[in-house]
Parts: sequence; structure tokens; C-alpha cells
Amino acid sequence: MKKKLAIVLLMITLVFSSLYLYRNKSQGSNHPMIVSVTKNQVVISLHRLGVSGHAYVYAYHANDYYPTDTIRGISSSVKSQGTFIGRYRCGTNRTFTIERYTNGYDALYYKYYVIYENTILYGPVYATDILSENQNVRFKQSTIKGMFADADRENEFKYADDLNVKSITINIAISELIYSNEPVNGKTMMIPNDAISMKVNGKMYYFHKDAVSEYDKYVQEASKRHMNVIAIIAAWKSGGYYTTYPDALKYDSPVSNTLMGTNTANDLGREYLIATMEFLAKRYSQNAQQGYISNYVISNEIDSTYYFYNCHDLNTYMEEYERTLRLSNLAVKKYAANAQVVVPFTHMWNAAQSEVDAAAYGYCLRPKEMLDWLAHYTNARGAYDWALAPHLYSAINTKSNYAGSDVETGNLSGDYKTSKIITFSNLEVLGEYLDQNSLKYKGQTRSVYLTEGGPSSGQNTIDSQNQQAASVAQAYYKASQLSFIKSFNFYRLKDHQDETKVGLSCGLLDEKNQPKPVYDVYKYIDTPATYDHSDPYLTYIHYKRDGQKEISVAAGTLHSWQDAMWVYTSSYNWQKNYKKSAPYMSH
Repeated sequence: MKKKLAIVLLMITLVFSSLYLYRNKSQGSNHPMIVSVTKNQVVISLHRLGVSGHAYVYAYHANDYYPTDTIRGISSSVKSQGTFIGRYRCGTNRTFTIERYTNGYDALYYKYYVIYENTILYGPVYATDILSENQNVRFKQSTIKGMFADADRENEFKYADDLNVKSITINIAISELIYSNEPVNGKTMMIPNDAISMKVNGKMYYFHKDAVSEYDKYVQEASKRHMNVIAIIAAWKSGGYYTTYPDALKYDSPVSNTLMGTNTANDLGREYLIATMEFLAKRYSQNAQQGYISNYVISNEIDSTYYFYNCHDLNTYMEEYERTLRLSNLAVKKYAANAQVVVPFTHMWNAAQSEVDAAAYGYCLRPKEMLDWLAHYTNARGAYDWALAPHLYSAINTKSNYAGSDVETGNLSGDYKTSKIITFSNLEVLGEYLDQNSLKYKGQTRSVYLTEGGPSSGQNTIDSQNQQAASVAQAYYKASQLSFIKSFNFYRLKDHQDETKVGLSCGLLDEKNQPKPVYDVYKYIDTPATYDHSDPYLTYIHYKRDGQKEISVAAGTLHSWQDAMWVYTSSYNWQKNYKKSAPYMSH
């Protein structure tokens, strides 16, 4: 009797172990559940889920959760049943095919669960194999050199032509783009007759004509020059956002004066986000004349949680962010196969900003932990090709000799497992982190777009301007050697008076539009003449390697830019891997 009982218990254990395995297995391995989207259908393929008995397949909205799915963000929508798809015999291979559109609503945006005896057997899983309307919205770049738009379009493109940059970062303020269909702050919204309309998921949405016109001009000017456009999609607290922007889409944090999150935890907010992303993705994927956007950076420096809803919990915060990221990706992929959504964060890594900076404002999370979370849950729910956008300034962003000041802080190392911060001083460790199989997408290292960042010239003394020129060369040469870096969009073209007051003078030009020494260094940085323009500034590089050995021309330890790549000892061999021609070669 005891022997039979033991066998029964063993069988029960094996069944539940099997269920747990299937529930938690990454889609990157045997693909037990895949959701594909064709022009008119959604196909759900199940491969040997569970052991015996029958399970049931349901479709849920992104902000709806099965009761035992405990990571829900701030959503309160918990449902024991979604839209019924079909009955599934466990342990078999089965494909379910449903119509993609029902009353205009696109099933692309659903997530899918397999439920067995009131337990999640697998899921939620989103669509990952999507037939896009357009395959290519990206120009082949001959260089990673780019720039950050300063909102002075005419002058910027004049300098963009002179600098010969191949990508540009622009801001798209969705808080000034989409109109609310419902009252805002209790007041009925009057949508202008000239608003641009688009029907999404069976409902009409309206967009600000003047704002769209300005974005059109930026994107078209860039595309005319075969420059890739990286658009930061954020709800900035500026202009008239409070009179036109939907209340349902707001995470209006009481501690943020600059930025709101995009609230997809409710039905209305979810649909406003989808509509906004579809509007942009469709508009900027048709042809080069209309203009292309190749990357959509979803919000800004997301480790600064106070920008959004001041959340202190990693699971809650990341569930909210990933839902927005996922829905954005689905909308973008609907229209553009090779466009990417991008995750932005500060130069923090194993530390939150508040852990290393006493003057930090508000609660912050640790970017590495956020990316670990993102990799784990996006793999489990259907992997997609999200990219990264760290904002790489020096550890103290007003310093002109970034390597020297970085080392002095004691917050960096050559190991991604221990370094509190990642800057240009130890950028190679980000590659080591991304080379982990759990971080890769379809076996490939994820792309990194340096959409914002660069060394400052401090108080703009002659010495600090020369140090800036040296530091920009040092930073660019390092980035050009690392194949996962796809763009180096320097921040910024011109010094801004509000920033220079505190010593943040990152411009290639000063406030009077006069070129600093860094201008010519950057202009020629990706040409065969690069070292002719940068070598005179090598004497301004000085730092202590690993905090110990003095590296400088004066000390006799710095003979070329190759020597300046090695700031920290890491697994990356700069003596072996440095290619002198890399700055003017495409990746």
C-alpha cells in the first residue's frame, strides 16, 4: 500500500513539475506556444503542453489578467475567463486559427493564456511572428555618427550636412499630439475641424495638425539625407497637455515636473497608446518621401521612476512599463518589420541614482535589475527585438575629462556584475552583459543606440574645451569598436544657457554658435583624416587605469588612442581587438 501511494505521489509530482516547466520555459527554446499574425488571421500553435486532460485557450486584453497571474502592475482588471478560443488536449500539437479583425478590433493586441483546471498551463503569450505592411524603414548607415536634435530644425540640418551625420534623435511629445475623445479634467474636449483623424481598432482618434506638421518636416528632412530617425516618444509636461491629453493615458506623478508615464492599466489608456503608436508607425513607414522613423524610444530614463507614478516596486513598475513597450512594439511591427522599440535609462547600472548621488531627486531603480526583469519576462511571453538606449555622460556629467573623473568616483569597474555605473569608460562591459544567451534575441546580441550623451566642456575654459575634444574622440573611438553600438548621437549641437550655468556644456558649438575644438574632431571623426584632427588632443587624456596606474602622454604610458581605450581591466582585450580603421567603417 505504501509503495502504491509513493508511486501515485511521484506521478503527481511529475505532472506538476511538467506544468511548472512548461509555464516557465522561455520561448527561446522549444517554443511550446507561438502566436503568429498574417494579414487576416491569428494563428496560435501549441506544442505538447501539459501531460493529460483538456485545457482551454483564451484571449485577454493586455491590461486584463487571469486570477493566478500575480504580476499585474497597477491593473485591477482580473478575469477568470477571457475570449474563448478553443479546447486543447494536453500533450498534443494543435493549431488554433481565428479571424484577425472583429468589428475592426485587431487581435494582434491580445495576449493568450492556456488554462488547465483553473491554473495557468502556459502564458500569457503575445504575437511575435507578425506580417508587417512594410519591410524596411531603415537606411544603411556608413557610420554610427549622429546628433541629438535641439529643436532648431533649419540650423540643425545645415550643421548635419556639414558634419555628415547619419542618424538623428528627435523628441515626439505625445502629450501634445493626441486629442482626448472624453472630457479632460471634467471639461468637454472640443476637437478642431483641422485635426488629423485615424481609425484604430474600430474607433476614430484625432491628432494635432500643427504638431504633426512639425514632425513631418523633421522626419522628411532627415530621410531626404538618408539619415535614420530615432524618435523619443514621451508625454512631456509642456504646452497645453493638460487641456487636450486624455486623462486615461496619464500617470501624472505628483513629484515630476517634466514627464508623465503612459497609463495602459485601463481600457481607455491602453487604446489611446495603441492609437498613438499606430498613427506614428503607419505615417512614418510608407516611403522615404513621407519620411521614415527607424526606432521608437519609449519614454525617457525609465530608472527615474518619479517621472511616472512614483512606484517603488520593481515588479509593479516593470509590468507597467513592459505593457507599454509591448503594445508599442506590436503597433510598430504592424507597419514596419525592421523598426525597433528602444528602452532608455541613465548611466546607472548596479546602483540606483539615489544610491550614488546624494542630490538625486525621487526614487530610482537599478537599470541592470530592470533589464534582467525585461529579458526574463519578454522571453517567457514572446521574445521581441527591443533595443537599449543608455544615456552615457560621465559619472559626473559636467566634467570634461570623463575618464579621469569617472575613475575618481570609485563607482565603476570592468565587470558588469559589480560596476555601479556604465559610461564610455567601461562601455565594453555592456557588451559582455548582452552576450549572455538569456539577453540575446534569436541568438543575436541586442542593439544599443546611444541616443543622448557626451562629454561636457565644463566652464568652457580653453583647457576644458580641449579636454572635451579629447574625451569625445576617446568615447567615439571606443563606441566604434563595439559592434553592438548602432549609433552615437552626440548631445548636443549647441550649448544651452540653462545647462552651461551649472557647467553642463556638451555642445559642439558654444552659446554664440562658435565652433569649439570638438567640432572639427567630431566632423572628421569617421573619416580617414580622423587621427589628423584628434591626435593633437591626446595630451589632454589622463586617468588612472583601474584607479592605480597613471595613463597619460606625460607619464609615458599613453602613445595612441588605442592605449586610451583601456580604462578598466575587463574581459575585453583592447590590445588585441582595437582596429585603427573602425572609426570610419560601418558596423
